[in-house]
Amino acid sequence: MCAAPGTVAAAPASGTVPLLLDGERIYAQVSFVRPDGTRHETLAFVDLGGPSLDVSAELMSELQLDRRPVTLEVGMPVQVEPRAISGDPGLPYFVGAHRKVEAVLPAAVLQSFQIVIDYRQRTLTVAQPGTLRLTGVAIPATVDTATGLAAVAVSIDGHRYAVTLDAGSAYTWLSRSSADGWLAAHPDWQRGIGAVGASNMRMADDGIESAGLLLRIPEVRLGSLTLRDMGALAVGASREIGDFMDWYSKKNARPVIGWLGGNVLQAFRLTIDYPNRMTYWQRQSRAEARALEQVGLTLAREHGRYFVAAVVTRAGRPTVEGVQSGDQLLRIDALAAAGASSSVVLAALHGQPGEMRHLVLERAHGTLQVDAPVTAF
Repeated sequence: MCAAPGTVAAAPASGTVPLLLDGERIYAQVSFVRPDGTRHETLAFVDLGGPSLDVSAELMSELQLDRRPVTLEVGMPVQVEPRAISGDPGLPYFVGAHRKVEAVLPAAVLQSFQIVIDYRQRTLTVAQPGTLRLTGVAIPATVDTATGLAAVAVSIDGHRYAVTLDAGSAYTWLSRSSADGWLAAHPDWQRGIGAVGASNMRMADDGIESAGLLLRIPEVRLGSLTLRDMGALAVGASREIGDFMDWYSKKNARPVIGWLGGNVLQAFRLTIDYPNRMTYWQRQSRAEARALEQVGLTLAREHGRYFVAAVVTRAGRPTVEGVQSGDQLLRIDALAAAGASSSVVLAALHGQPGEMRHLVLERAHGTLQVDAPVTAF
């Protein structure tokens, strides 16, 4: 419908844009309005714990973001003040079929609205407060207004904990200290030592992932919902910042033991009503049980190259023979690893348990070849 002559059309109260799911992380198709009124379309990484709208230096210059508020269109226009915008030297980068990511859409911007992340439909909806018809299991949340992090309560092994909702994280990470208590009573919950697949999402060689415990928790209560056989990585200390979850917890409105990542959230249509501190959960599918059927290597990424940070162990034994920490991963079957996105590399290491992946690695300026089995973690 067109506006009457001489009137200005009202801005829509809500809008919906497509989502790309890559490596269990979500990217929204957004538009930035240039000073001349034209639009710059790009992908934005959706970060539910970010304090600022991050953009590439090139995009910041193009949009003159240092001098004026910017209009960001996420199906509806959202005004962002210059003080809430930062340049990010890590942008741009590419995901999927060479799709360019030039921005990070943070919770600091989204927390003024109601949002819906629909994993089945691959859409993100942003709406003015009070606009949406709220459906699903209602679960209260706390929100840290500085970071936008939203946390909910879960019950594990009869104890109640707070965890953050982080759709920007590919996998659920929890604190090592909490896991140690559970494993004392349930040692069978441990599936290995060292991150693999989506749990190996950070790829920073600081010890967090290489020493992380892979867990399968049989039952997690979330309000009236039950999450069964939930996979998680229990992480401990970083060589740079100490206990990682202690550091992360301080970014929340209340102490948390970690976050629920994409491996859990993608089974739901998740609504976050930030102004009213409520979340709504509609189950759409079962959680992916095969996500961590991988070659047992924890990888670190440096300048587009991949190195072995650790060989993952199970029941005290290495799951891959002939590979050492520090080896550079050159090839996985026909895939050249250097320059490939992390999601492509991890997908190449995925398969059916017992299948073999032919790896070519470099060690001390020489190459070696290893046939590595896929293991179910």
